[in-house]
Parts: sequence; C-alpha cells; structure tokens
Amino acid sequence: MQKKFVIGILIVLLVVVGGVFLWQKDQKDVQELNKNLPEGVKVVKSLFGKEYKVLNKIDGYQFKLPKTAKGISEINYFPKNPEEEYNVSSVSFRMNGFLVVEAAVEIHQFALETNLSLEAFAEQISENYGLSGDLLQDRVGDTVVVKTQQIKQLKNGAIYKGEYLYFFQRDSFAYAITSGSEETIRQIIVNGSW
Repeated sequence: MQKKFVIGILIVLLVVVGGVFLWQKDQKDVQELNKNLPEGVKVVKSLFGKEYKVLNKIDGYQFKLPKTAKGISEINYFPKNPEEEYNVSSVSFRMNGFLVVEAAVEIHQFALETNLSLEAFAEQISENYGLSGDLLQDRVGDTVVVKTQQIKQLKNGAIYKGEYLYFFQRDSFAYAITSGSEETIRQIIVNGSW
C-alpha cells in the first residue's frame, strides 16, 4: 500500500514539474517582450497561451488583444514628455495573426478647464498632426467615440485611405487609438479597463 502511495505522489510531482516547465517555455515570448519595457508596463499571456493582455500601470489602463491576435512580435512604450506641445504617452505594438496588424494607444491629459468637447479635441489633434478625413461620432459598446480615417489624394488623383484613428474620453484623459484595422481598435476599446 505504501509503495502505491509513493508512486502516486511521484507521478503527481512529475506532472506538476512538467506543467511548470511547459508553462515557462510557453511564456518565453512574453518574457522577451517585457525585457525592454519600463517597470509598470508589461505584456501578460493567459495560462494556456491563447490570450494576450497589455498592462500599463504607469498610465492606469489595460486591454486584451483581439482574439485574432496570435501574439505580439514587438511592443514599445513612449513616456510623457512635458516639453512637447501635447503631453502624451503611448504604447505601440505589432500583433501576429493572419495578417500583421500594428496599433498604438495614446493617452492625453484632457484639459477640462479649456471646455473642449471630445469632438473639438479630436479636430485640434487632427489639424495639428496634418490628418485629413471626416470626424464622425460613433459608439463602441458603451463608449462614445470620435473616429476618422486618414485620407490622402495621390498625385495621380487616386484616393489613399490609411489608418483609422478613434478618440474617446475617460475622466480627465483622452485616448487615441490608431490601427489599420477598425475591428482591432473596437476590440481594444471594448476589452479594456480605462
């Protein structure tokens, strides 16, 4: 009887040790990405490696990547620079999947004392960055957004439609999310804690 008990314990220990080893091996990509990020910003991966999340404790938000993302191949954090016209920090990243999709999340200190509406703020940012395209109000889940798509007329007369840009507000912060995929932006907004 004792022999069966000892063998059972050994089997359980082997399974646990093997599981921890496989989990660490599965987390290697996330460990590599996090090496170059400042303390307070990191990528985490679910236990079984199907879901990725970006945690930004510096700026106070987190979001899950869309389910179509098969990981992140690159991520960068750009801290606020008070010497710039817009005191903004951002996280930019490249997601793997059927197509490689790039996206960025910016957080702007939203000066409520200027009485700017989100629409006016989006218009001001668009003008200052030389973006063209109609600003439209929309709703993503419970969030009111102002969105646009970069539009350029090429020399040959053709119209080039570029990245999407969504603005939304939480408390005294305005967020701007850019990506070539509108669905990616919508998923980030819905699956985020802002």
